[in-house]
Amino acid sequence: MNSDDFASAYGRIEVVRDRNETYPTFIPNNLPPKINYDESLALSLARASAKLAKLSGAALFLPNPDLLIAPYLHKEAILSSQIEGTRISLSDFLLSEAKGEERDVPDALEVANHVEAVKYGLKYIVDKPITLELIKEMHRILMRGVRGGDKSPGDFRNIQNWIGPPGSKKEEAAFIPPYPEKIESLTESLLDYLNREDEMPNLIKIALIHYQFETIHPFRDGNGRIGRALITLYLCKNRLMIKPLLYISGYLDENRDVYSGLLLKTNKEGAFEPWIKFFLEAIETQANDSLQRATKLLELKEVYRKRTQTNYKNPRITELIDHLFTNPYITVTQAQKTMAATYPTARKAVDALIKDGILKEMQGTQKPKIYVAEEIRKTIDI
Repeated sequence: MNSDDFASAYGRIEVVRDRNETYPTFIPNNLPPKINYDESLALSLARASAKLAKLSGAALFLPNPDLLIAPYLHKEAILSSQIEGTRISLSDFLLSEAKGEERDVPDALEVANHVEAVKYGLKYIVDKPITLELIKEMHRILMRGVRGGDKSPGDFRNIQNWIGPPGSKKEEAAFIPPYPEKIESLTESLLDYLNREDEMPNLIKIALIHYQFETIHPFRDGNGRIGRALITLYLCKNRLMIKPLLYISGYLDENRDVYSGLLLKTNKEGAFEPWIKFFLEAIETQANDSLQRATKLLELKEVYRKRTQTNYKNPRITELIDHLFTNPYITVTQAQKTMAATYPTARKAVDALIKDGILKEMQGTQKPKIYVAEEIRKTIDI
C-alpha cells in the first residue's frame, strides 16, 4: 500500500512497527464527512428513496408478506456470498433445502448460515439498537461450520489483514485496514453514528456506514457479508423497509469490480459522492427488481388460489401452495408436514397439483421424488 496514494483521504496513515516488519495502515476519520449535495446526487437520492418507498409500501398490501420473505432473504444471502466466491445458485440451494441436505453441502451451509444470521439480527433490533454484541453474534452464526470458521468467529481480529490479490503479501496489498488495537473503538464510534438521529438522509447515511464498516474490516473473514447484512438491518430498523424484500447484493455482485474499486477510491481520495451515487443506484435498481418479482408472485398466487378453490374444497391445499412460495421444491413427506395430514392425503394433494400444472416431477433418479413449482421457481430465481 502506497501511503502517498492516501494524501487526500478521509483519514490518516499510521505506520505499524513490530519485531519483523514495518507497514502502513489506514485509520478512517469518524463519520460523517461533509457531503456535496449537488443536483446529480439529489436526483439519485430522490429516485432511490421513491423506489424503495414503493417497494416498502407494496408490502403493506400483501395478504401475507411473510410468504415472500424467505425467498428474498435467500436471494440476498446467495448474492452476497457469491461476491465472496461462494458458487451456488438459488435453485441449487432451495433444492438442497428440499432434500434436507443444506447442512451437508458447504456452499449451501454458508447461505443457510447467512439467512440465520440476518433473521437473528432482524429479531434482535425489534426492541434494541444495533450493537457490537449483535454484530459479533451474527458473525458467529455466519461462520459456524464453514470455511473461515477457524478464524475467530464472533471476535474482532487480533491480527493484521490486508486487501489484495489472492496470495499477496502485505507489501503488495492495495489496502491495509486499521491495526487490531484500533478496531473496537472505531467500530463503537461507527455504531454510535449509526444509532444516532441526525439530519443526514437515511440512504446516504447507510452508504457511509457500509463504506466505514468495510474500511475497518473488523473480522478476519466474513466482513463483506456482515457489512451487507447491516444494510438490511438498518433499512428495516429505520422503517425504510417494512419487510426485508430488498437484495442489494444483486447489483453489487453484477458490478463487483466497480463496487470494490469505489470503496478503495473513496479511501484514497476522501470524495464520497461517487460511492454514494453508486450505492443509491444499487438501491433503486434492486428495489425496482424486487417490486416486479413481488408483483408477479402475487399475481401467480391469486391464479393458483382461484384455480384450487374451484377444483378443491380442502383448505390444506392452500397451505401447501403457500409453502411453495417459500420454496418451490417439495417432496410428499414435506407436503405431509406442511399440511399436517396423513401421507396418503399429502400424496393425493401433490398429485392434484401435478394434474393442475402447478407442480411437476423433477427428472432423475433421486429418492425421495422431488417436485417443483416451475412458474414460482422462474419468478424468484436469479
